[in-house]
This record gives sequence, structure tokens and C-alpha cells, in this order.
Amino acid sequence: MDAQVAHTAPLQATTDFCTFAVHEIRALEAQDDLFGSEYPWYEALIRPRGMHRHWSPGDFVDRLYLERPVLSTDLEVFRRIASWLLAQERPTRVSINTHPESLTSRLFVETAIEFQRRACQDGHSICLELIEFGRSREKTSLVSNAQRLRRAGLLIALDDFGSRVNCFDLCAAGIVDLLKIDIGVTSGVHVDRNQRAIVDSIKTLGRGLGARVIAEGVETSRQVDALRELEVDYAQGFHFQKPQLLEI
Repeated sequence: MDAQVAHTAPLQATTDFCTFAVHEIRALEAQDDLFGSEYPWYEALIRPRGMHRHWSPGDFVDRLYLERPVLSTDLEVFRRIASWLLAQERPTRVSINTHPESLTSRLFVETAIEFQRRACQDGHSICLELIEFGRSREKTSLVSNAQRLRRAGLLIALDDFGSRVNCFDLCAAGIVDLLKIDIGVTSGVHVDRNQRAIVDSIKTLGRGLGARVIAEGVETSRQVDALRELEVDYAQGFHFQKPQLLEI
């Protein structure tokens, strides 16, 4: 791999190899808190650029976590995105991808709670999307801290649900507010009975957990119609908006 990724200074000094973007999440039905309909809701994304532009975003983030300290990377990303959120004039929700290991850190948890306290004063909301491939060796600490974060008003989502390793243990711990269904099981939901059955099962799981469900990778109105028929709460994809770059 390129040495620049492995040995770089903090992300803030590395605009030559990555940038940030936001991708809108839309409510398919009216929701009580109005985010995704009356008020905007975005997922914040890291995007490779320069010599790394040929990498997929997923592979790029995977390598960042392999080659850089997880906690310092997550803290910097969180602070930069949360600071952007505080500057928004309208109530806005932002979802920030986070490695589960970071939730075992007192520093990360206290940083997130302090930003949430400031954000909610202006009607904003923060959601932490736990990345699907991430694992934590300290599950008890993770669960305890996730409960503390939720009490402070942050939301916890499981990203790419249905892709590689489903975190049923975290579902069973009762700390999940949102399940994001991976594009691999939503792309053909309007024509493929197997995908439809999986999406319906995840929706049912979400209802049982008291969690809402977001479908990723939505590109056509036929997918939207199928997801509405299945009573999926939210959708995200090029059908609604392409990711918009941020200068932060």
C-alpha cells in the first residue's frame, strides 16, 4: 500500500489523500422527530482522493483502521464532523461512522457527550454508526458506554447490516436505535424475492428491538415503492442525492 496512508500525520493535515462528504438519508414515512423529512439528516463519509482516488471508500477506511490508531482516527473524524454540525443553521442530524472499539474509550465517550450537549441546544442530533466489520475486545465496556451515550441523547446504529458480520450480540444487548441494511440486500428488493424476504426479516427484527430501519443503496423509484410496501422507515442512495463534498 502507499506509505502515505500508513505513516501520515493526523487526517487534518492530509487533504491530499482524503476528504469528507455527506449523503442524505430520507424518511419514507412521516417520523415523530422530523429528521429525514422536515429537517435534514446526513451520513458523513470519508472519501479517498489524489493518489488513492481509485480505492473504494470501504477499502480505504478499512486500511485507515489497519494502519492508524483507531481511537485517534475516530476522535478526529468525530470532532471535525460534529463541529460542522454545530455550524448548521437548521436542526440537522448527522451520522458518523465509528469503530466499536472507540466506544470503550472514556475520552471518546465524553467527547461525544459534550458535542451532543452543545448540538441539542440548537435542535441538532448525532448518530454513531458502528461499522459492521469492527469488533471490540471489551464488550461489557462497549455496552455500558453505549447505554450512557444513548441516555445523553445520541443514537446508535449498526451499519451495513446483512453484509459481513451481523452484530446480533449488540442487538441482544439492547443498545441499538437503527439498523442500516446493506446495499447487497437492497439493490434488487423490487424484483428479487430473496432480497425482499431478507429486508422484511431485518425490518421485523428492528421492530422487535424498538429500532428503526434504513435501506442503503436506493437508486430507483421501484426500490422506493418496494421499501415503502415493506414499511422500511428510511432510505439512502443516489435516487435522493449524490454525496456532497464538505470543505472542513
